[in-house]
Amino acid sequence: MNKQVTGFVHRVGVHCESSALRDIFEFHGFKFSEAMIFGLGSGLGFVYWHSKRGNKVLLPTYPFVGGRARDLYKNLCSNLGVSVKVNKTSSKARAYEALKELISKDIPVMITVDMPQLKYLGLPEQAHFGGHCVVVAGLDEDKGVAYIADTMFKDLQTATLKELEEARSSTFKPFPPENKWVTFEFPEKLTSVEEAIRNAITKTTRLMLYPPIKNLGVKGIYHFANEIVKWPKLFPPENEQLRQLYEMSYIMMEEDGTGGGLFRYLYSRFLKEAGELLNNKQLEELGDRYHQIGQKWTTIAKLIRETPQKPTNVHEARKTLLKVANEETEVLSSLTRIFE
Repeated sequence: MNKQVTGFVHRVGVHCESSALRDIFEFHGFKFSEAMIFGLGSGLGFVYWHSKRGNKVLLPTYPFVGGRARDLYKNLCSNLGVSVKVNKTSSKARAYEALKELISKDIPVMITVDMPQLKYLGLPEQAHFGGHCVVVAGLDEDKGVAYIADTMFKDLQTATLKELEEARSSTFKPFPPENKWVTFEFPEKLTSVEEAIRNAITKTTRLMLYPPIKNLGVKGIYHFANEIVKWPKLFPPENEQLRQLYEMSYIMMEEDGTGGGLFRYLYSRFLKEAGELLNNKQLEELGDRYHQIGQKWTTIAKLIRETPQKPTNVHEARKTLLKVANEETEVLSSLTRIFE
């Protein structure tokens, strides 16, 4: 089989899942910006999670900082009236045959992969993350390669079929990809964008302002502020793992598919675009406020990265986090009132 999906267009993005979904939706005739996809999927969130158990992948007692909510693709599809199905299999052969069948029907396929196995990414073997979303847009069995649309790359990337198999079937925790692929059924007409924007923002504000546990939402930001001053005690001074913790936290917050500012710049663009669509100046203004909040998150990430050289940075980061928590509460509360 030698087949590339006819009419598939990839556009450069900043976050893997919202970028992949943007490509899929445009292929099926529904063109959105990546920021709109992220916002309509209620993508904004916050999580601070401190694992008490180490493993081969994560550092011992490794704190995780994340800026997006779960179930972006499910939220997006529910919000717009699209049927979505998540498929998983323990069989490598079954996973490939399902992929091959869809490609043969001119259907691009959104899958999850463990990143280091895809050599074009150039990542070290230990940098395992099995929640990375890409879109397979072609297969060439004669050459033994797959053609992949991946976030930041302008052109389709090439991976060997063996690389793809290993990337899909990796068992590295905490996010094994489980040979997962996602299929969609699109209606002739989506839910109106006005209704979708209202529902998406309402869900985001509810989850951020009223999270079920202290690790999530605005509560999680306050919790993070109190926890970060304890980080220097996790490892002995000058310990390499402590320096790695600060560096990896910076990458997770500022570089690793967040679009910068812990996803806040991306959400800011959504709010401003939503304001233009709905002719709502307040939404546009709150979009500007979220951009400013994103700048504070960028500052926090930089303070964390530079902590090994300046240990007092953790206290400055705490102060800024408390300001951010207050500001996000204000902006989210204002968003809630718009749609009351």
